[in-house]
Amino acid sequence: MKKLLLILGIVAIMLGCYFYLNNRKVTVIDAHHGHYAAQVLVNHLPLSNSARIQWWITNQPEIFSKYKIAHHDAGGPSLITIFAFGKGYQEDNGEDRLCFKDMDTPKNCIDKDSIMTVFYSRNGDIEFRFDNAVYIRNKEGQIYQSEEE
Repeated sequence: MKKLLLILGIVAIMLGCYFYLNNRKVTVIDAHHGHYAAQVLVNHLPLSNSARIQWWITNQPEIFSKYKIAHHDAGGPSLITIFAFGKGYQEDNGEDRLCFKDMDTPKNCIDKDSIMTVFYSRNGDIEFRFDNAVYIRNKEGQIYQSEEE
C-alpha cells in the first residue's frame, strides 16, 4: 500500500510539473526581422508542440504589431524562427552564434537555440517545425501532423 501511495505521489508531482511548465506565461524578449525572415526571442515556450502552436496562433498578431513586422501577405517575412533567449545577448567571440546587424553593440548575438520555426506558404498553409515533428495548419484552420520531417 505504501509503494502504491509513493508511486501515485510521484506521478501526481510529475503531472503537476508538466502542467505548470506547459502553461506558464511566455515572455517575448525581442524580435529582429528583415524582408524574408524574422527571429523572435522568448524566455521559454510551453513543453508540448500543440501548446506551442496555440501560443503562436494567439500571440502572433500582437508580436507583429509590437515589433513592426509586416504580415507575410503584406510583403513581410514568410519564415519566423522562435529562439530561446537563454543567456541573453552576448558578444560574437568567434562562437557559433546568431548575430543581429540591427544592433549597434558588441553584445548583439545569441546562442542558436531554435525552439520552433513557422513558415507561411504561398497557398495559405502555415507549417510549424520542431526538432521531432512538423505540423500543418491549412487555410480552414485544421492542424495535422505532416508525414515528412
